[in-house]
Amino acid sequence: MAYLALYRRFRPTNFDKVIGQDVIVKTLTNQIMTDKIGHAYLFCGARGTGKTSLAKIFAKAVNCLQPINGSPCGKCLACQSLNDPSNIDVIEMDAASNNKVEHVREIRENVQYPPINVKYKVYIIDEVHMLTPEAFNALLKTLEEPPKHAIFILATTEPQKLPATILSRCMRFDFRLIETKKLHDLVCEIYDEIGKEYTDEAVTAIAKAGEGSVRDTLSVADLCVSIGDGKLSYNDVLSVLGATDLNKLNDIVKNMFLGNIGGVLTATDELLALGKSIGVLVKDLAGYLRDLLVVKTCKTAKEILSLPDDRFETMLSTANMVNEVRILRSLEIVSGIENALRFSTQQRNVLESALLKASTPENDGNIDALLSRIKTLEDKIKNLSSEDFIKPTKVEVTSTVNKVEVAPVVTKEQAPIVKEEKPKEQLPPIIETKPIIKETPKVEEKPIIVEEKPAQITNVEPIKPSVDARRVWGTIVRKLRTMPGKTILWVACQELSATISGNTLYINVTGESEKNLLLKDDNLLVIKELASSFGDFDVKINDGSEGEVVQNQKDRVSEFFSDTVEIK
Repeated sequence: MAYLALYRRFRPTNFDKVIGQDVIVKTLTNQIMTDKIGHAYLFCGARGTGKTSLAKIFAKAVNCLQPINGSPCGKCLACQSLNDPSNIDVIEMDAASNNKVEHVREIRENVQYPPINVKYKVYIIDEVHMLTPEAFNALLKTLEEPPKHAIFILATTEPQKLPATILSRCMRFDFRLIETKKLHDLVCEIYDEIGKEYTDEAVTAIAKAGEGSVRDTLSVADLCVSIGDGKLSYNDVLSVLGATDLNKLNDIVKNMFLGNIGGVLTATDELLALGKSIGVLVKDLAGYLRDLLVVKTCKTAKEILSLPDDRFETMLSTANMVNEVRILRSLEIVSGIENALRFSTQQRNVLESALLKASTPENDGNIDALLSRIKTLEDKIKNLSSEDFIKPTKVEVTSTVNKVEVAPVVTKEQAPIVKEEKPKEQLPPIIETKPIIKETPKVEEKPIIVEEKPAQITNVEPIKPSVDARRVWGTIVRKLRTMPGKTILWVACQELSATISGNTLYINVTGESEKNLLLKDDNLLVIKELASSFGDFDVKINDGSEGEVVQNQKDRVSEFFSDTVEIK
């Protein structure tokens, strides 16, 4: 007997063995058990999701004499007759090769004859979207009002190509893709039945390769059975699929995250030299970056990906090199070149330029790239400890005049070396300063002369640094914007300025309306509370009657030094 492919050998024969279409199965079985069977059905969905298989099971179930929970028993005379390939009561037609109007007219002529051995004559038309417009028009009337003994089941992967007149005459069922977990369990069950040893990671790789299609999954599983007599491993599945070696992919991605352009180009060249298709490489890279994002963000990543331990640890190490924003941006760049590859004659250049763009986010003006760079800087700042910062050294310079301490520092610029010669006995005590100022070799070393004014020096207090009025007022205006109920006050304050004199904050107004608004008790109280964060300020409104209030701390400091230190 010729070898039978796994997807044909293990095709389901009753509703209980259909996986992933529970809602559809429940609806059809209820119709059979309650004898509320329709005359036209439309099964649509992706390839390999069970449309044709379910149509054949339904054709047997409606004719079964003793259905079990809506499924055909397989033992009665009706089931036995339908199992015979020569029966003419269930007609399956491929619309891809029989799409002309003549084929539909043949159906219309034969549908009037009742079935021979069963209750219903069932027509299964696969890939019905391939029919010509004339064929659809010929089918319309028959599909709308078929004989009582006729049932039509239309199957298609592209329901959008069907005329609206056809769609409105059918009971539609949308088949969805099968979950990876259910495909995994199905492959394990089949391998156990045929006696094939396997690892769990290998079966998971087969299920993922099927991408939700049972037929595609079993086709890959069929190939893996023939790869060897030993235990099926994860690497065996990768070799059957022709997938890119994960170590090579990891080299590309790792160098990309490090910004090593040379390493990225070298690793890419090694893969392409092995004959790897650029389209397949792009697809594998996008899948690998997606898996890295799962590893980076999901706590159950190991269970989701079902990878061997060594490969998972490698991916975890690579994912921890960068943040999730950088991985997401790289995934977007790689995924975005798939469309460009279709229309390019220089596919390698397109691939390498995209990889280099992902390797140098500083040259990428996209907003996502900028967010990635900002996130990287934030992470670095967060990871810095207090010891990592360089603390500035504070140099204290003290001067003594007749054993009196002086707070201000006398610098070289403030006290230039005097060139006049005077008798040594008339010189006042020399000021010793630390650190020592180096003199130029051309100038003769002379002592710094300071006039003795002990009375003035002993009563001097250090001047407190002033507060910048613009910064204080700007902060107050920004905070007003976020306060509820202060929108009008915030709008008015944006056009005003403020000055500081002593411990008083003067708000300069130009109009009477602004003055009245600020003089309201609640408004003035809010401004005082906001200004209190900078010190104990008294807030006043200046409408020009008090003159211009000017704050110049630098002049006050200069005046202080001119009164305390006189340079000769």
